[in-house]
Amino acid sequence: MPRPLGWLRARMGVRAVSALSAAVVVALALAVAGVALVLLVQQSLRQQVQAEARAQAQVIVDRLEGNWRGQANENARDALDQLIRESDLAQVRVEYGDDPPTWTTEAGTDAVGRDVLMSDVRPADGETVVQSGVPVRKVDGSVVDTVLVATGADSGRNDVILLYAAPLTAVEAATRTLLFYLLWGVPLLIVVTGVTTYLFSGRALRPVEAMRGQVAAMTEKDLGQRVPVPPARDEVGRLAETMNAMLARLEDAQGVQRRFVADASHELRSPLATIATGLELMQNGTVDGSTVTALRGEAARLNNLVEGLILLARADERGLQPRREEVDLDEVAELERGRPADGVVVAEVRAVPVRVIGDRGQLARVVRNLVDNARRHARSRVLVTVGRDGDTAVLEVSDDGAGVPESDRARVFERFVRLDDARARTDGGSGLGLAIVAEVVAAHGGTVEVTDGPDGGALFRVRIPAAAAPDAQPEEVPRAEAVSRPDPKTVGQAAVATAAPVPPPPPTKRTASGNGWFAAPARPTEPAWTGDEAWTGEAAWGHVPGQVQGPPRRARRGPRPVQPGREPVRDEEARRDPVTAPSGIPVVPPEEPKPASRSGRIPSPRPQPGSAMR
Repeated sequence: MPRPLGWLRARMGVRAVSALSAAVVVALALAVAGVALVLLVQQSLRQQVQAEARAQAQVIVDRLEGNWRGQANENARDALDQLIRESDLAQVRVEYGDDPPTWTTEAGTDAVGRDVLMSDVRPADGETVVQSGVPVRKVDGSVVDTVLVATGADSGRNDVILLYAAPLTAVEAATRTLLFYLLWGVPLLIVVTGVTTYLFSGRALRPVEAMRGQVAAMTEKDLGQRVPVPPARDEVGRLAETMNAMLARLEDAQGVQRRFVADASHELRSPLATIATGLELMQNGTVDGSTVTALRGEAARLNNLVEGLILLARADERGLQPRREEVDLDEVAELERGRPADGVVVAEVRAVPVRVIGDRGQLARVVRNLVDNARRHARSRVLVTVGRDGDTAVLEVSDDGAGVPESDRARVFERFVRLDDARARTDGGSGLGLAIVAEVVAAHGGTVEVTDGPDGGALFRVRIPAAAAPDAQPEEVPRAEAVSRPDPKTVGQAAVATAAPVPPPPPTKRTASGNGWFAAPARPTEPAWTGDEAWTGEAAWGHVPGQVQGPPRRARRGPRPVQPGREPVRDEEARRDPVTAPSGIPVVPPEEPKPASRSGRIPSPRPQPGSAMR
């Protein structure tokens, strides 16, 4: 919109601007049409006068020629005077003599007489010249604009020229009359147009004003009201429907916000009350082991709740921005195989190698939240499946519980939503786990849905774009780093770093699944062994006593490459170069015993470069 019109709209309002715009448009249109009409009428009348003048001049010439040929010269003058007087403005010029010729006005009407020649144009015999807008002075001194027709005639002895002038008085009178009506009618029509537009626009905008008043009277506590919808199904009606839909969304959002605040306050109140009670007991000196355990659990619950709230707040503010790195989704799912959980429900993992682009930590949180949710509702079994469907990685977590009703499947991904069978906070979670899953999956460009599981429970299916699969070519396995750990032989002597023998692979059982082969380990804390990966040993786990760690990264199966220009390691070179165990893991030969220090303390063994000290 142009700036001047915008300024007028801000100062005058829509109705006044609409009326003014309509008046201006109509004024411009009528002005152009009026000018065109005047010019067209004037030209048409002039052409009509010219045609009449030409016809009248031809009649006079024909009669002059007839009279001049059939009568004597003295009788011809009388006939000429009679013909000329029948016209308003006419003159007849006759040429006498040959050297030089003399022109004499032989006849003329009373209005112009014979003294003043109307025009000095000299057409040839039979030629007609028409001139428009020629001023002619009358005998009384007045001047009139005329259409002059000059025609050459043949008298038999002399050259004769007829000058016939038709006045344009009628044309001028008609033009003045037309201008009079235009000058009075056009402004009146402009005013009528502006007033009519103002009234009709006000009537059309009356529902908009009603909606404005209704919305202006609303407060944040009256979002349940709705604006009136006009019966006409026009733009205003659609605007009212859109505003009502917006008010409904605002009401729903306000309800969600209030429930969110209430639920968050309730969730935070319980662990804070427990921690406050524990602190009072600590102050009184009556704290036992069960109290400390309860305090730790409540602190962990409070920490998880706050982290979830922070993540969702960050997602609402600017959206999650996951890191872009390659993540083995099957390895992330394998972490849930040995993770301890309350109860007897154990997660069973069936995974095939599939890689995605995303944030490993956020994807691990997705898997953990889905598994925790399934464990809370399962009776005896939770199944985690990872597969690939074309260019999409598919993660499925199912249980054998009661399932999710179809009417509640869209609500389970909302915040602080618990179904009726999981309202007890002792059995259910905080209500943020599935909401976090939905946010993280959406940030990775995927989708999440819940359907019926194969065991009668719920099945949560996550679909994320998979990374491009590399070409299947054998790759060289990088040489693993040497690992050593202290093994004191005797007390009082120097500790000797010996090469720890690599434990054999634990007994495993190969089982077929719907998506591929997986290995069920003998212990849930040990990594799966399929025979296709290299066993990296306990030290590669980074194990810390009292903590359960996830399985290590699996190395690709392949022959250990021999470096060019290097011979295989000999037995006598064992002290200078690490050797390789039968399992393919390089180890470090033992070091020479070191003497004790002067203080009698046994020095700490130094690990070899690249080794992991336990």
